[in-house]
Amino acid sequence: MRLTLAGFFIIAAAGILAAQPRAKGSSKTIKLGVPTPGVQIPLQKLKPESELSIEGSPESILVDQSIWISNRSKNALERLDPKANKLVEPVSDLNKPCGNPQFGFGSVWVLNCGDGTLARVDVKAGKISKTVKTGAINVRAGLAVSPDSVWAFTDDKTTLSRMDPAENKIVAEMRLPAGCNSIAYGETSLWITCPAENRVLRIDPSLNIVSQRIETSAEPYAIAVGEGSVWAYCKKDGKVERIDPKTNKVSKTIELAVPNAEADITAGEGSVWVTMPGFPITRIDPKTDKVIQQFVGEGGGFVKTAQGAVWLTNVKQSTVWHLDPRRIAATLAE
Repeated sequence: MRLTLAGFFIIAAAGILAAQPRAKGSSKTIKLGVPTPGVQIPLQKLKPESELSIEGSPESILVDQSIWISNRSKNALERLDPKANKLVEPVSDLNKPCGNPQFGFGSVWVLNCGDGTLARVDVKAGKISKTVKTGAINVRAGLAVSPDSVWAFTDDKTTLSRMDPAENKIVAEMRLPAGCNSIAYGETSLWITCPAENRVLRIDPSLNIVSQRIETSAEPYAIAVGEGSVWAYCKKDGKVERIDPKTNKVSKTIELAVPNAEADITAGEGSVWVTMPGFPITRIDPKTDKVIQQFVGEGGGFVKTAQGAVWLTNVKQSTVWHLDPRRIAATLAE
């Protein structure tokens, strides 16, 4: 494991710009991405504040006082001290950590797909304090925290389980449509993507019921809450749906022009951020509902915003970037 200053990275980066991606299932090179002049920018032009190399398979990121990065191949949760800008002792003894780690109730919560458990990590000690037999499935984002509970997808029948963190036990269960795959909490509700239904479900945690079923574009795949809205990435056509939590309706559809891409989405620091193969960072302005930057190149996989920064996991490169959103905004195509 090592930390490489951004200045050294940029020298090497000049050789990694990817060729224009191909549409999935096509042998022809098709121009992907938003065609508006000035939007597409070579990734090599972007300078991260730092690059963290992690041995293994870094995946989803969680940001609180520390930066936590799941590392399935090492059965660990890596921990980065953002002030010292270095890795500290990881949380080991996990079993194929999967999905998206979450913070709440003084703990970090991690699903283990290897043995179907939910691990509770004491953030001060940096060690597992409790392991609960809940069940777990390998979905994009199968874990969320509300003000009084921890929520998780716990079996392949898409059961959503509610756990009381005071008792460390499941207190309620809901059966959802098959294939629902991402969950987020915000605006007093849980929001869940259901690709087979072409819907986002809104769940009222005070009643443990689905309160709204919101029609979206095809295959809603990833979801985020922030910047005053709910944002659902829809995989089939490469679109982001903006959902107004007051009306429970899609208020805007934003074209990314990259169909059938596995992607992650987050909202914060004044923008909505999407990462997908060939386009590690796509930035949407929530004031105009338009894609204003789309970086083209190798990298990406998972993205989060917090502490005035954007954190990007480059899964294939086994690296994590720390990016200043102001520097991103100032990086131009020409």
